[in-house]
Formats: sequence, C-alpha cells, structure tokens
Amino acid sequence: MVNVMRGPAFGGGRSNRKRCSFCGRRDEVVEHLVRSRGGTYICERCVAQAQEAIAAAPAGDKMLRMRPTPGQVPDRDNAELAIEQAFETFFNPSLSVTERCAAIAGGGNLATAMQTLDDRYPSSDADVSVDSIRFVSEDEAEVRFTLFVSQFPSGLERPGHAVLVGQDWKVARDTWCNLARMGGIECPPPED
Repeated sequence: MVNVMRGPAFGGGRSNRKRCSFCGRRDEVVEHLVRSRGGTYICERCVAQAQEAIAAAPAGDKMLRMRPTPGQVPDRDNAELAIEQAFETFFNPSLSVTERCAAIAGGGNLATAMQTLDDRYPSSDADVSVDSIRFVSEDEAEVRFTLFVSQFPSGLERPGHAVLVGQDWKVARDTWCNLARMGGIECPPPED
C-alpha cells in the first residue's frame, strides 16, 4: 500500500520549490512529484522512463541507467547566449542591484536581500563562468557555473537553473536564493 501525502510539507508550498532529482524539472511544471525519505524527488515522466528501462533490461541486470528526455528549444545557440548573458548580468558588481534583480525570474522583491548580501560580502571583483547548459524543457535549463569572488579565488562551482520568462531567459530565483542562503541571507517569499 502506498500512502499519498499532500500539502506544503510534500512540495505543495510555493516558498520551498522542489525539483525532480532525475530530470531537474521544477514542481510547478510537472504533473506529480513524489518525495522519498532522503529528500529525493521524482516526477511522473521519469517514473515512466524508469519503468521502460526496467521492462527493457536483460535478465540479471540490476544497475540500470536512464537518460531524461532533453528539452528542445527552437534556437539553441541564441538561447544559450541569452542564458550566459543573464548569468553575467546577475553577477556583474558594476550594475545596480535593481538591474541585477531584473535578471532573476521573480526577482522584483529581492533587492533588499541582495543589498544585504553585497554589504556583508563586498565583491567588486566578482566574475562568473557558465560551464554548461542542459535544457530540461523548452522553458528551463540546468546551468553549471563557476563563481569567482575574493572569498573563493579558485572558483566556487555551483549548479543552477535558468527559466524563460516571456521572451527572456532569466536566472531562476532558487539559484540566487541558494547562493544567498550560503551567505546567511534568506529570501523573502516570491511575489504572487
């Protein structure tokens, strides 16, 4: 028997967004997101792909691998360039906090938190390198990047996400909030 749990503690809360641990899609774009005890999440699409992998496995093969379906974007080169530009804008210390918040999806109410983080950890020499981009859907990409700041002179490698908002690629809000949390700053809840 499977217990079905619902509610904020199981991914229903909007302030604590979750992602499928296999494909990386966020909770608001999947039909279902199942959580295990260890904090691993799996969406309905990855469950179906896992079932297909099991059904196709030769007898005796215990360890199986599945590849999540990659997202397709109409113009991959321009989408990747736009994502890189969003990350470069987001981490550009010579831009105003308002300009940097505009590069974040739903970043309209992050200015105070961003300014607090900047005051706590001044980084006039900040730089970023986007190392890889993997599209998880037509409107979202997993982004591996390295942040170069004086606190991490050899670079701080991080996973993050970019999302398409209207016609513009932006840094996913949870990417910034995860970085801010490392600096002891909590993000306010997203605006509705």
